[in-house]
Amino acid sequence: MNTGIVRACVLAWALALGGCATAYQSKGFGGGFSETALSPDTFKIDFAGNGFTSAERASDFAILRAADKSLELGCHYFGVMNEADSATVSSATIGTAGWGRHSAWAFSNTVPIVTPNTVLLVKCFREPVAGMNLFDAHFIARSIRAKYGMKGGPVDSTTIVVHSNPAATDETPASRMAMAAPVQDIAAVVRSAQQIASQQGCAEVHSTGGSTFQASCTTFTLVIDCDGGSCRPLRAIQN
Repeated sequence: MNTGIVRACVLAWALALGGCATAYQSKGFGGGFSETALSPDTFKIDFAGNGFTSAERASDFAILRAADKSLELGCHYFGVMNEADSATVSSATIGTAGWGRHSAWAFSNTVPIVTPNTVLLVKCFREPVAGMNLFDAHFIARSIRAKYGMKGGPVDSTTIVVHSNPAATDETPASRMAMAAPVQDIAAVVRSAQQIASQQGCAEVHSTGGSTFQASCTTFTLVIDCDGGSCRPLRAIQN
């Protein structure tokens, strides 16, 4: 059998199925996210991809939905209490036939289809909680949208909300302010902060709002400042 013909048939089959990864959308025929409220501040996110969706994309879109849902609930931070990644493997058989002046041919080929699925159990918080490794919902929403070239969402496209001391009152104008930040630089800033944390033998960094990150170390918590595009250790807080 002519391999060029086989490849052309496989391509035609892929295009017939839609040939594109699942978008960030409510669950439908081609996959997407669904959510279940478990309490006023706790919910489950389920993102199912199609056969063209990578496991990384499914995981990213699940946590993006967790960030967006947290913001919709009036929370600025969230924690992932449990995460489960899985995949379903199915198959599809491609068949075709043709004929020429003096011959005829037919073939079939079975192609595996892997569809990834990510489930998150999430609890959201209006303010950061001491001792808890929480995600900044504004930061996550911006970062993942930048990674996939997405627009829109509940977060303003040019600002990140920065929170002051949780004890500040709503009457204090400085209790909430906006800081301009180039979307394309967010991932680089996180990588730079993580590099500093790793050099000190610390765990993963998490944003505490604005340009500041924290990472848990063996006997202390490292505070990293990334103001101006470059990161540097700011102080160590004894545990």
